[in-house]
Amino acid sequence: MSTAAGVRALARDVVAATRGHDLALYAAGVVFYAAIGFVPLLLLALYLAGLIAGESTVRMLADGLAGLLPNQLGAADAGRFLASAGTSLGGPRALVALVPASLYGEGLVRAFDRLSDAGEPGRRSLRGRLGSLLLVAASPFLLLAGLAATRGLTASLGDGLGARVLGVYVAFVVGWLSISVLLVLTYRGIAPDRCGPRALLWGAFSTGSFLSGTSLGFVLFLSLGIDLGGAYGGSSVLATGAVALGWLLVLHVVVLVGYVLTLRLEARGGHPLRVPTGPDLVRDAA
Repeated sequence: MSTAAGVRALARDVVAATRGHDLALYAAGVVFYAAIGFVPLLLLALYLAGLIAGESTVRMLADGLAGLLPNQLGAADAGRFLASAGTSLGGPRALVALVPASLYGEGLVRAFDRLSDAGEPGRRSLRGRLGSLLLVAASPFLLLAGLAATRGLTASLGDGLGARVLGVYVAFVVGWLSISVLLVLTYRGIAPDRCGPRALLWGAFSTGSFLSGTSLGFVLFLSLGIDLGGAYGGSSVLATGAVALGWLLVLHVVVLVGYVLTLRLEARGGHPLRVPTGPDLVRDAA
């Protein structure tokens, strides 16, 4: 089987496996949990990163990244606020933040269980909460690496058109690698299946590339200066919230499709071009 034919066969397999599953509804459920837990999770990552590298260092790196965000809808100001709030969180507040932060993992578990035959409804809460702690432990190191790489590389490129294009590419690669590592931990530590390393790497890094590209597209959309407040009574705050929720919905649909991709890769022994020989790990929607 040629490479192109193998990729097409895998894509058809993933589409067939998701048929009957309302991925948008599953993703909307995860976004509900994310609305409660994602910001505390990010604040915890910033707080732990500050403990590792120092508050001033993290704030400097985050401020440099926030400066790359468009000012439309307050994106840059929101980035600076999160950096300041996270690094000054403090131990007692960090412990309190663990409670809502752990809800994000529970939301992911519920969506994964809908898609997997290995789902364990009775252990959803425990698995999701413990899996969230895994993400909390890993996120400060990835956050520091991403902030440092993005700030250092983009600052050295200059302001010309070619430099800006190269800067976008650098941002894509840094985001791709960071997100893919988190997806490996998520698909392995939170999802009910125990897929092999090849399937995990192929599935996570393929999905990570889409997520990184989608995130850059979202930043580009914000930079267009479209007045979205008119649809929300002129309130840019409400418009920002709605746009952010819509972006999170798209991201989590991609995450769930990536999970199905990983399961179908596992049925191929972790080789994208092989014919499936293993059991079908995707739950029948019927």
